[in-house]
Amino acid sequence: MLSSAISYLFVPASRPERYGRALAAGADRVIIDLEDAVAPEDKDSSLKQLIAALSAGMDAPVHVRINADDSFLFERDLAALAALPEVARAGLSGVVLPKVEDPASVMRIRKLLGEEIELVALVESALGLSRVRSIARTPGLSRLALGAVDLSFDLDAEIASATIDHAYATLVLESRLAGLPAPIASPPLSIQDPEGIETGARRLRSLGLTAQLCIHPAQVEPIHAGFLPSDELLVWAQNVLTSDAGAAQIDGQMVDKPVRDRAKRILAQRNH
Repeated sequence: MLSSAISYLFVPASRPERYGRALAAGADRVIIDLEDAVAPEDKDSSLKQLIAALSAGMDAPVHVRINADDSFLFERDLAALAALPEVARAGLSGVVLPKVEDPASVMRIRKLLGEEIELVALVESALGLSRVRSIARTPGLSRLALGAVDLSFDLDAEIASATIDHAYATLVLESRLAGLPAPIASPPLSIQDPEGIETGARRLRSLGLTAQLCIHPAQVEPIHAGFLPSDELLVWAQNVLTSDAGAAQIDGQMVDKPVRDRAKRILAQRNH
C-alpha cells in the first residue's frame, strides 16, 4: 500500500482521552503506541483500552505501533488485532513494527492482518540497518522509517551526525530500489520550536525523505511546512514549465528535461 502521508503522530495507548485530540491535530496518520510510550505495568490495560476504542468506533482510522518481535507481547498484539470484529477492523489503517531486524516479522504481520493496512517497518538498530535491503523488499511492506534515537545509541553516534545521515540515505536508496514511497524520518526532539522543526524537516526533505514521525501535535504544522514545497520553489517550478521547450535558461540555470521533470514533481506535491 503506497502512501503520500507526511506526518505520523504518536499518542500513547495508555492515554485514551488523548486519542480524539490526536485525530483532530491535522496529522496525516495517527499512531496509537503500544510500545515505547507505554510503561511495562500498563501494557495489558493499554491494549484493552485500544481495543475498546476501536470497537466503539474512532473518528478516523488509526495506525498501531505494536511491540517488537523480540517481545512475547508481539504475538499478543498481533492476535488481538487479528481478532478484531469487522466494525473495529475498519478503524485500523496501519501497523508500525518497531526495531525491525527480520523480514519474517513483516511477513507474519501481513499474513495475519491482510493486505488492506499500511505496514511500516521502523529501523532502529545496526542489525536492522544492515538488513534493510531484504526488509525493504519483503512482500507486503508499505514503507520504511528510521528511529534515530535508538539507532544513534546502538552505533554510539550523535543524532545530528554524518553516521545518521548515512542511515537516512541508505533507507532512501533501498526504498527507491524496492519501489516503496520515500521513507519516514525520526521525530523532532523539540516541541516548542516551530521554526527549528520546519528547518529540520526541510533538511530531511533535501536528503530524500518525504515524511516524519511526530511526538506532539505542535510538531505537525511545521513538519508539513518543511516537507511541502515553499512558495519560492513553486514559483521556480511554474517558470520552468512555462519556459520554451528544449534547453533553456532561467535565472542563469540551464533547464532541460530532467529539470522540467523535477518541476512537475514539485507542483504535484503542492496539493497534499
